[in-house]
Amino acid sequence: MMRWAFGFLIAFLMAPTAWAQSCAIPATLPEPRRETAPAGEARITQVTGHILALSWSPQFCKTHSGPRFASQCGGQSFGFILHGLWPDGAGSANPQWCKSVGTVPADVARKSFCATPSVDLQQHEWAKHGSCVAEDAATYFRNGTTLFAAIKQPDMDRLSRARPSVGEFTTAFIAANRGLRADMIRVTIGRGGWLEEVRLCLDKSYHAVRCPRDIGGANPRTALKIWRAVK
Repeated sequence: MMRWAFGFLIAFLMAPTAWAQSCAIPATLPEPRRETAPAGEARITQVTGHILALSWSPQFCKTHSGPRFASQCGGQSFGFILHGLWPDGAGSANPQWCKSVGTVPADVARKSFCATPSVDLQQHEWAKHGSCVAEDAATYFRNGTTLFAAIKQPDMDRLSRARPSVGEFTTAFIAANRGLRADMIRVTIGRGGWLEEVRLCLDKSYHAVRCPRDIGGANPRTALKIWRAVK
């Protein structure tokens, strides 16, 4: 079976703005706040693969408001956003906070905004996850946003009204993204059965692979609710 893969240079050069939704980048973005590893949380272990985490923004914005979340939730209507590109390790020993890093450069933050519309989230992902897999923020976000740009979002409005099971939602997601299989995807839900994230399992070369046993997700038979984006 054909493996799901990405030609980074071709995708990035030919479709650099092929995001999953329309997006207006603010004229100015706030300065990111530098983060350091919380006590005892730094972990340098072997990278065995990656997780591409896609957050369902309408659900996040349902419970997050105010100036801190204004860039994502204060006017624009995002669907899935790129939560992060996470290095995976053996079992639950995932690499994180591998080295001290500076703030995300302003030009990188702007280029990445339509995928990850929060400077604070960008900084957190760079410090916690990117520090383990990339020499600089530009490389880390270029890889993540290129992967994100290749994802096609299924008809989320229709799915939200259909009240699918997790398995039925996964089937719809696969139908929109040729080459994926159900065992390459994990769906996470929150309190009340609301969709929170879709996580795609990748190998070290960013090919989609069967998810390791430790990558949790909701049971395919679980009823799923999807908070609709504001139009």
